[in-house]
Amino acid sequence: MKTKLYLLTITFLSLSFLATGQTDTTTTSLEQSLKNSLLKNIQVKTDSLDNELGTKLHDLDQKIQMLDESLNQSNSEAQKIEKLIERVKLIEDFQQAEKDAELNIYQGNYQSAIINLVSMERELRPLILFGATRDFFQTLNAVGNPTTYPGFNDWYKGFQSFIDKNKKESPTLSVVSNLISLTGDLSAGTPIFGTFSQALFTGMSSYVESIGTGRRDKKLREQSQEMFELVTELGQFTNDKNLIETEWEAIDTELEELKKLYEENLVKNLQVLGIDKKAFERSYSMENDANRRYEYLNELTNIIANRVRHEKETNPKNWKNTFYNEMAEIQSLKIRFGSITFRISENINKYNSLIEKYKTAKHIGPKINDLESKLNNLKSAFDKAFNPLEYINAANKMYKVD
Repeated sequence: MKTKLYLLTITFLSLSFLATGQTDTTTTSLEQSLKNSLLKNIQVKTDSLDNELGTKLHDLDQKIQMLDESLNQSNSEAQKIEKLIERVKLIEDFQQAEKDAELNIYQGNYQSAIINLVSMERELRPLILFGATRDFFQTLNAVGNPTTYPGFNDWYKGFQSFIDKNKKESPTLSVVSNLISLTGDLSAGTPIFGTFSQALFTGMSSYVESIGTGRRDKKLREQSQEMFELVTELGQFTNDKNLIETEWEAIDTELEELKKLYEENLVKNLQVLGIDKKAFERSYSMENDANRRYEYLNELTNIIANRVRHEKETNPKNWKNTFYNEMAEIQSLKIRFGSITFRISENINKYNSLIEKYKTAKHIGPKINDLESKLNNLKSAFDKAFNPLEYINAANKMYKVD
């Protein structure tokens, strides 16, 4: 199985950022703080106007009710006509306030949707995770590589020589030789698992049995038995490790699907807003200064508000549909990404059981202890970059219901 660096595909949303951007924990924290501040401002502004319009609607409703009572009590036709005209004006004001409230909610919701969408690529903190991910998986692969253990390389030369000398006379050793040739040279770090490990164990068993019983052979026999134990441990370890890593393949596939969905959503919404994608990338994706990106997002909220207002004025019957489906897709994308980060977190935690199982193993135990510290670093980096449940909860609360 190839080296699993599937966590690196978490960077799928960092489209141009990986090529041009630089980040560290401090910068990323600032980025997150600025984004949350902007979303909070959108919420406060939307809620404030919503409350103001709600109060206005309540006052107008009260006035209409009082006017209706006054009309029922009035005997003067002139007064009735005057009050009816006033009532029509109040109803018009009420209807306009309802429309303004509806527009305000859609402006705030679509602003929230777009800010969440465009912020995704930088929320993922790819370069922070990269170092911890690489360090952990390099150590993980080193644990399963027999050539990193003392004495193996010298011993393996004798074993390979034994295979080459006897493969013509022994069908079993011939198969072992062919598999080693096809699968890869152990000295090159070929992982030990599956059919290859079974054939290797057979060849090693034959090698141990071929060693004489004299004093000169005693040391080689003992060394061979040690190497046999080592390879057996590594075979079991690699098999258990691969059971965990099959999940990375499924995660990787889903992340690739999310990458396509993100691209599609970004392109569609930029088109809705009339924003050129290259201009967006220059002002935001490729901009390294967090404060300038924040300023751009502020400008973007004004563009969004004006676009929603324009659509409502020019397409009064179906204006909501222009934004509703886009907002629903962005929310779905955010929830789906929260779910995939939860799966990633769960799979990282599975390595705890792997480490616990092999930390006292005779040969690989010491390397496992080193692996444990690397796993803790990876988990710490992941936890600082992601909070899957919070991500999902925030997605569910993205929009204000009108």
